[in-house]
Parts: sequence; C-alpha cells; structure tokens
Amino acid sequence: MLRRTLTAAAIAAVLAGSVGVAAPIRARGSPRNASPRSAARSPVPDRMDWEKIQTAAALRHMALAPHRTARFRAFAAQLGLRELVSIHPLAPGRCLTAVRDLYNNLLDLENAFPGENWGPLRRAVAREPSIRACAARRG
Repeated sequence: MLRRTLTAAAIAAVLAGSVGVAAPIRARGSPRNASPRSAARSPVPDRMDWEKIQTAAALRHMALAPHRTARFRAFAAQLGLRELVSIHPLAPGRCLTAVRDLYNNLLDLENAFPGENWGPLRRAVAREPSIRACAARRG
C-alpha cells in the first residue's frame, strides 16, 4: 500500500513539474524566433499539397451527396480533415480562403447526425470560392 502511494505521489510530482516546464518551452518557440525559411509562405501550394486539397474537396463532395448516411458524412469529413491538416501553411490570398472554407465545411460534416438537413450547406458550398484558386500557375 505504501509503495503504491509513493508511486502515485512520484507520478503526480512529475506531471506537476512538466506543466511548469511547458510554458517556457512554448515561449521559446515563438514566431519571432522562427527561421526565415519558415516565414516565407507561398500563396499557391506545391504539387503534393494541391493533391491533398483536391482529395479533401472530393471527400466533401461525396459527403454532401443526398443519399449518404450521417455516419458516412462524418467518416468522409474526418478523412478530409486529416488531408488538410497535413498541408504546409499558405500565404493569405484566394487559395487560403478556399482552403479555410473547405476546412470549415468538413468540420460541419464531421458532426453530422441522422435526419439533418444538408441543403443549406450545399448551397453555401456552391457560393464559396473554388479550390481551383489553389492550382499551380502555368508558365
């Protein structure tokens, strides 16, 4: 019994100490100290990121189909969100706006429940900027 109490106390002390250390670590990794290379963002994603954005948009399109179940919508949205989370940061512009809207749509779809009306989201997606703004420029 004493051994379990000591083990629990040691674990609690380590966890309490790690909470106090976490704040200075976050302060050290502030954007002011970031390398110049990480600060340079492109308004257009590279080929791999463009493919991930296209995949997420296709998953959103599939999830918004009228005949899909709530479980399918949520699963497709989770897959799309995983794709978008893995892309590199983009500079502000039309592409960033389109990707942000796509991300927000997928968040809405992730919380789908049976019997929900998806007509308003379908209409909103039709009015949003196209992800084609993210396509690489030819030239």
